[in-house]
Amino acid sequence: MTQAQMSQLLGISIRTLQAWKHKKNRENLYVLLERLDYHVAQNLLMQKDNQHLIVLLENQEHFTSYRDFEEELFKYLTSGESADILKQMAKNVNLSKEARARSAYLYSFLTNKPLKLSFTLKQRAGLYHERNQDAGDGLARLYGLLSGVDMQRFNQYKITGSN
Repeated sequence: MTQAQMSQLLGISIRTLQAWKHKKNRENLYVLLERLDYHVAQNLLMQKDNQHLIVLLENQEHFTSYRDFEEELFKYLTSGESADILKQMAKNVNLSKEARARSAYLYSFLTNKPLKLSFTLKQRAGLYHERNQDAGDGLARLYGLLSGVDMQRFNQYKITGSN
């Protein structure tokens, strides 16, 4: 990563970075920043909280296009991020029941381990809020969802990097 990218990423001046480079106690931090890829570091900083997951789970408030939702979902599914946070979010009563069911579904999708939910959905919803057509996904149906991950499109994304 260049000094300009470090400056932009951390919101500090290049002069401060140059001072870090020559101070013994911050030299290791500077070397670490220098060796990180800018885009990887950007993604790591965005993941410092669970907001990126809440956006996916409460997607009716954040997405108007299925393609946009799918792109963010596939990025998350291929990121290698721990699925344990999904397990915790499935129990988070601050989220809607639909979001908790989506979280449990994604946890099971990634780990092949079922979760027991303490509730049932009164009205079945899709993984994406506007997909109200039953897709025949047994795992999604287990959590009261109409549809789950479109495996054909997900495999296409894994191969080509786009959907």
